Order: sequence, then structure tokens, then C-alpha cells
Amino acid sequence: MPTIQVRIDDQTKTASTALFNQLGMSMSEAISLFLRQSIMRGGIPFTLTVPGKQQPNTDILENEAIIDALKRYKAINNKPDFDIAKIEPFFRTLKNIDYDNTMRMTLQENAVKVRLNYKGKDYVLDYNFEEPDSVFILTRKDGKLFVKDCKLSKILETLKDF
Repeated sequence: MPTIQVRIDDQTKTASTALFNQLGMSMSEAISLFLRQSIMRGGIPFTLTVPGKQQPNTDILENEAIIDALKRYKAINNKPDFDIAKIEPFFRTLKNIDYDNTMRMTLQENAVKVRLNYKGKDYVLDYNFEEPDSVFILTRKDGKLFVKDCKLSKILETLKDF
């Protein structure tokens, strides 16, 4: 098995060793975890920030549907990055909706589409980045397609009205 050597100051080593011990892992296991997460996510598994500059919500990158959508977007579009800040307002709103956990998300250049099940009924939510306060909600009933346009802040109320 290959070995990696890392040079680090004593204070950082002591503090990180104590932290990893509390988490029940060795320094070697923590570094292996970092490397595996980097491979899985296709980059550094956390946000690199400039001190004092406001950053987007990092919870967004912990959502499995978003991680899956980012992987598909990169593979299909052959592009290395997607500006995750574009979907942050939409994601914050979705977090307040009690949908079942089978959400599927598709990222596009100017929009995100989400398929989810809310209270036993399937919906598609279409959020266009060029109209950040508007969402189209689609559903089927008796073979007919129903579409409603609503404000981002009114998604839950609109779902309940369908």
C-alpha cells in the first residue's frame, strides 16, 4: 500500500489528531476519507473561501439529489463546474417542504427541474434562473396536465392548492 508523507506544523497536528480521535478515527483514516470524498465529488469536498467574503450555503452540497444532478450535468455537458449559487434560493425553499425523499433534480444552463412526491402526488417544479422569484409547478390528474405559476416563496401553498 502506498504511503503519503505530509509536512505540517506541530499545533495543527496536535489539534487535528485530538479532533480525529474524538471522531474515532486516526489521522491516516481522516486523510483517506478526504481523498475518497475528493474523488467522489470531483474536487475538494468543502468550500474554499476568502475570509470576510460571504459564501453560498454549503448545506446545498450535502444533498444527495444535488450531488447526483451535478455529476450528471458535468458528464452530459462536459463542463467542469456549475454555479451552485444559482439554485441556492430554490434549494432553501425546498428545504421547507415535507416531500418524500425520492426527489430527482436536473440542472440546465438556465434552469433546474425537480421531480418530487408531495403528499402522495407527483410534481415537477421548474425554476428558471432568469426569473428567480418564479416557479412553474406541473402535475397530472386524470391524464391531464395542470400547470401553475407561483412565486418562489409560495411553492408550499401552491402545492397544497393543487
